Amino acid sequence: MLKKSYLIAVFLFCFCLVHGQNRSSRGGNVTVFSDREAFYLYINGIQYNERPTKQIRVERMKDHSYDIQVDFVGREKSTLLKRGISIVNEEGSFLDLTYLANASRSNRTRSLTLYALFPAEEDMPDSRTAHVFIYGRPKQMIEGEFDPGSGGDDYYGEHMTNAEFNAFLKTIDQAGFDNDKLKIAGMTAPQVAFSVNQIREVLKKFSWDEGKIAFAKMAYPNCPEKRNYMTLTDQLAFGDSKNKLMDFIKNQPVDRDYLERMTEVELNDLIKAMRQNGFDDDKLKVLGTVSGKVAFPVASIKRILKELSWDQGKLSAAQKLYPNCIDKRNYATLLEEFTFLDYKDKFTAFVRNQK
Repeated sequence: MLKKSYLIAVFLFCFCLVHGQNRSSRGGNVTVFSDREAFYLYINGIQYNERPTKQIRVERMKDHSYDIQVDFVGREKSTLLKRGISIVNEEGSFLDLTYLANASRSNRTRSLTLYALFPAEEDMPDSRTAHVFIYGRPKQMIEGEFDPGSGGDDYYGEHMTNAEFNAFLKTIDQAGFDNDKLKIAGMTAPQVAFSVNQIREVLKKFSWDEGKIAFAKMAYPNCPEKRNYMTLTDQLAFGDSKNKLMDFIKNQPVDRDYLERMTEVELNDLIKAMRQNGFDDDKLKVLGTVSGKVAFPVASIKRILKELSWDQGKLSAAQKLYPNCIDKRNYATLLEEFTFLDYKDKFTAFVRNQK
């Protein structure tokens, strides 16, 4: 009887998860417009429009914080940058934000100003008035009217509210063994875009590394911040388990057209994860989980090289990170991070041989 009641509770939870609150599951939206000059829009270092325009809208933004940059192309070129724009309100609901990009010739009035703010459910403003892009799909403008409910186009999946996530954790907690917890989690993972922090909280509910790794693999495809996935290794007890998760992350396919730049907070987390390993080889394994998946500026690569003790490791890191460096013109400045002439020469030869 107790077992039957437990199964009914699990069923009701999953039913409520699918048919729960009437809220936007597609993420938030940002519109940027200018009343004077056309511009290029960058989000987290990624350029979205191939041709300059005066109004751009990016939809289905799933992360909670973004850096937005506007590059004007008028007679007096200028750049506006706003860091850490939040796409959710205090309750965790997604927002629809509109920013006015002012390109006045007077330096005093150049600004990127919040112009309007609505709940994302209201789908404001009308997307047909702007060049529209799906977040994570730069340079792929949506043609004509777009029906966000057409299905199959969500870049990740649904997000849980705090209440839903707490109920999910409670249901997992009621299962005694890791295998049972994994079965319950497996019913939900394919439908939900768990953040890295949420995945970390779920992993804490498992007793053994085997179950933790299994859930981490389940949750990976829909996670909207894969660039931070290596930080989950702190939830694993054994070095072999950490290596298994890092190998899994490293071997996942990458969309080369969508490489986000790490924020300072994320870069600090990566460096912290590297510091938890004593030897350069182990630090390089951590770096390998993100090296092909994230766009790095030279300044960030320089910080990473400083974490490595020997020139051999620094050279390996510099070679791994080069393809996705966003300012390769400055790569030669990394030469100062090498101690020995032999490795300086190897680094120089590597950079000169790149196309």
